[in-house]
Amino acid sequence: MNLSIIILNYKQANLIKYQLKKLYYYDFPFESEIIVVDNNSHDKISEVIDKNFPNVKLITGKNIGYGGGNNFGIKSALGEYVLILNPDIRIKKDVILKLYEFIKNREDIGLVAPRLINADGSIQDTCFAFPDWKYPIYRRTKLAKTKSGKQWLENFLMKKSDRNSTMQVDWIMGACFMMKKSTMENIGYFDENIFMYLEDMDLCRRLWEKNKAVYYMGKIFAIHLHQQASHGKNIIKSLLNNKLSRIHLNSWIYYMKKYRNKKLPLYCPSTKNIK
Repeated sequence: MNLSIIILNYKQANLIKYQLKKLYYYDFPFESEIIVVDNNSHDKISEVIDKNFPNVKLITGKNIGYGGGNNFGIKSALGEYVLILNPDIRIKKDVILKLYEFIKNREDIGLVAPRLINADGSIQDTCFAFPDWKYPIYRRTKLAKTKSGKQWLENFLMKKSDRNSTMQVDWIMGACFMMKKSTMENIGYFDENIFMYLEDMDLCRRLWEKNKAVYYMGKIFAIHLHQQASHGKNIIKSLLNNKLSRIHLNSWIYYMKKYRNKKLPLYCPSTKNIK
């Protein structure tokens, strides 16, 4: 088996049904499979799969978060490579093939991800530099509008980079990426101590620690019907009223504790750019 496509479901059965209407019928020049992992959604995903996509492998279990759910899929995958897809990703066959061709003969690559765009064609911010402790301040408060905040965000969001090019980046949004299954096994899968948010940052950091490069391919793209469910302009109100904001902050605190007193990986772009 060459490729396993893994989709994690949490109450998004309709999105997955729409996604699979094309993805299910892609005729790749190699052996592939599609795995849907359900995080205890109770949204009739099993009926959707059984009725419309009988060859899709469905794995059900309790909700142990984004990383934990995807880990179930990765561990059961038969493919040499895995493609992680969120249910709100719309990706063409040729994009999958280009990701596969790019990574399959390169031992230095940890993972590769395409450019993600909104439905209107605008580019999403999906490749980033590793942040410092200011991350929640400049991402979630009015200080983002200060001179120092604007400069911090410009660096973090890689605003000076050509988003239409292929380049190494510190980390990418984990909504759509491909990597070798054995690489994931070697670095230890997603960290299940992170229930949701920043598990992609952590994964990419561990890849760089093993001298495995993270690539962003801006010449190809997928559509991401993205909603920033944890985003809030006022951090205090957001933490009080938005459960996902609290989860996001907890993930950041865990990440900071995990990597405290540790320098950035030697080979990642942020380290290379330090003069």
